Amino acid sequence: MTTSVKVKGVKRYRHPKTKRWYAYHRASGTRLQAEFGTAEFFQELAEIERATKIAAPTPGSLGLVISEYMRSPDWTVLRPATRISYEKAFNALAPIHDMPLARIDRSFVFALRDKKLLKRHGVWLANYCVTVLSILFRFATDRGWMKLNPLAERVKKIRQTRENGAGNRPWSEAECHAVIERAPLHIRLPLALAMCAGLRRADFLTITLAAVKDGAVTVRTSKRGVPVSIPIHPILADAIAHRPRSDSVVLCVGARGEPWTAMGFNASWGKLRRQLEQEGVIARGLTCHGLRHTLGTRLREAGADDRTIADILGQRSTAMARHYSENAALPDHAKALVSGLDLTGRKGVADVDKVSTLTD
Repeated sequence: MTTSVKVKGVKRYRHPKTKRWYAYHRASGTRLQAEFGTAEFFQELAEIERATKIAAPTPGSLGLVISEYMRSPDWTVLRPATRISYEKAFNALAPIHDMPLARIDRSFVFALRDKKLLKRHGVWLANYCVTVLSILFRFATDRGWMKLNPLAERVKKIRQTRENGAGNRPWSEAECHAVIERAPLHIRLPLALAMCAGLRRADFLTITLAAVKDGAVTVRTSKRGVPVSIPIHPILADAIAHRPRSDSVVLCVGARGEPWTAMGFNASWGKLRRQLEQEGVIARGLTCHGLRHTLGTRLREAGADDRTIADILGQRSTAMARHYSENAALPDHAKALVSGLDLTGRKGVADVDKVSTLTD
């Protein structure tokens, strides 16, 4: 079925970077997983529609707010990855979907977070659910469904501790080495981009082959829109040189040569991480975002100042007004710092020039 064909009750969205199409059930906001137009697609659509009719939200409830929010322009402008995160929060909040808005106050939300969500889902999702609730309450208040937003005032987040696990902690040299050595080629490349260029998942899963040029990876960061150009570290050069065969213009691809989805990468990386944890090769708590902290830590140890680290990681300080050019060229000393970092305790030996064959 061509992309021009319309299906009643389905909205289609094309990702501006990956050019992949996504299909959503309009009434519920649920993303359909099957390929558009296939028999599996229409079967999945029918099941979603049946479930939506059966589980119609209770009037005046939190579930109704969620349903209306997912029908609104506020939802349609969100990136696919952000919608997936919101859906995680919606699912975690499922036990209170039928709760009337009038019964939800600030003290209830704190009790829900600390006594239920934290124990069942961990620190990150417990905090994230409160963030999503504040957005839903603002949405409801603006439409007159709630008199006051109980989360209008900022909520202090639960902090990570040694007991509940340090969030996004830096990786040790031994952990970096073990993961890079053991990771299959299709997982190694995205991890190397996070480790050696400090890219966030939203960036390392979507950048194209054109981003690799003249010995650097150049990208405009998705979170802050800051253009950065990071010299290719030997570890990253080796990972790029051994990229799985693919016709895709996206740099990071799975084992079959197709661009990663966020959920697919998370599942594959999670499986590898759990295996290495069970073998005692790495400690618990490794995250891809922790590799940004790793790079920042190594740069600090190498003598980089705050401004240099911020330039390399694509951070924009509120105290600075420096203009970032399209090329976002780093100072020579920063380039040397990145290229010379010993991230794994073993110096890289790959030739950066090998990666040019991908874009020639």
